[in-house]
Amino acid sequence: MLKFLAFLLTLQAASAAPGSPSQSIITPELQAKFEESETANIFIYMTETTSQVLETVASSPFPDRATKLNALHDALQSHASQTQGQILGFLSSENKDFTSFWINNQIFVKNADLALVTSIAEQFSGIISSIDLEFFAHLIIPMDIKTNLTLEDELQWGVAKIEADKAWEHIGGIQRAGEGVVIATVDTGVRGTHEALRDNFAGDYGWFDPSTGDLTPTDNNGHGTHTTGTIAGSKGIGVAPRAKWAACRGCAGFFCAQSDLIKCGEFFTCPTRADGSSPDCSKAPNLVSNSWGGGRGNTWFNAVIEAWHVANIIPLFSIGNSGPSCNTANSPGDQNVIGVGSTTILDEISYFSSVGPTSDGRMKPEIAAPGSDVISAYHTGDFAYTSLSGTSMACPHAAGTIALLLTRNNGLTYGQAKDLLEKPADRQLAFSGRTCDGIRDDIFPNHVFGNGRINALKSVQQQTLDMASA
Repeated sequence: MLKFLAFLLTLQAASAAPGSPSQSIITPELQAKFEESETANIFIYMTETTSQVLETVASSPFPDRATKLNALHDALQSHASQTQGQILGFLSSENKDFTSFWINNQIFVKNADLALVTSIAEQFSGIISSIDLEFFAHLIIPMDIKTNLTLEDELQWGVAKIEADKAWEHIGGIQRAGEGVVIATVDTGVRGTHEALRDNFAGDYGWFDPSTGDLTPTDNNGHGTHTTGTIAGSKGIGVAPRAKWAACRGCAGFFCAQSDLIKCGEFFTCPTRADGSSPDCSKAPNLVSNSWGGGRGNTWFNAVIEAWHVANIIPLFSIGNSGPSCNTANSPGDQNVIGVGSTTILDEISYFSSVGPTSDGRMKPEIAAPGSDVISAYHTGDFAYTSLSGTSMACPHAAGTIALLLTRNNGLTYGQAKDLLEKPADRQLAFSGRTCDGIRDDIFPNHVFGNGRINALKSVQQQTLDMASA
């Protein structure tokens, strides 16, 4: 009771005058947190966003991707330094544990108390738009788990369903299936010694762990090993088994801290060694597959997504396991990314797959892919395999297909990749007659299957036609 009264007195003092800066800058969620706790992990949002920097870099000519990536990194770092400088100096003088993020021009502060937050809001109201509680996303938690499986010497059903093996023949055989491409996952990590993944790790600039600081690829959950295996694993589990994989542990467990996810966003935009040293932006991956999320219409990760777009890093996200009702598409899969729903071996929509439209009425998902009963690598041993179901399992099939397309055109843009997934997609599917926002699931595009279920062979064939007519 005394702590609550102290909170009220402090809040009243900070917001006594009408229109007091702290009244509008400190979010209600953060104010409510201080009612039950003395400290909180907070994010300080600057009034100046990164949009102008991104627009300038995106519209400028560069001789190659590496030069563009370095220019983007330098411009964002300079912008953050200029706009955040006063606040960073104040936090240093207060001996606070903080992180300055350049990718979205935000500041993260650990264990801030109400007095500190109020002081920041009052002193820097002209350059701060808000101070909020750190957000926690979560893994798109898998369904129908079957562990300790023996792997048969054959393609897994999802790889075969999208005709990835036939697509390999069109790009020079399995030895070229993802060759020259770096794929990335933001997930629970990867068991780097697993037999299906140990031979194509990206190397020194392919691993970062903001949560525990491990310097070698590890996974205490299994989710990340499974998703990475479906994109780039050998032994018949991966769509693009010759692609190099990189990983960032943005999810220490089933929950994913906003600060860790943004650190992963920075890492993939300009990779470092595992200890955070020696940044080399030329090592940035070609795509990032994400099987995490939470809520609807959430935009807090958008600055990272837009930076990835400018860096020519293609973002894919699971659309969520909140189905089958309409209006269940999850964030960030409902943002400016390729959102992926899940299908069964019979080409039905999976019972759990989230469905559009988005909270502001846009079409989602973009595409569907195999996601029910998918066997892939697991974290419990170097020869361990597990069957999982979820849009987490679908998204990697789409990511692997894009990796095949990148094999022949490493400069493939987001728009081109999206078109090559959508236009040739299979549409002879098992329809239920479900209607969302007035659109039946057998009319394409729709809010259930999106533009259809991906077909890697048809995507590669369409790419061949496009290249011939260019």
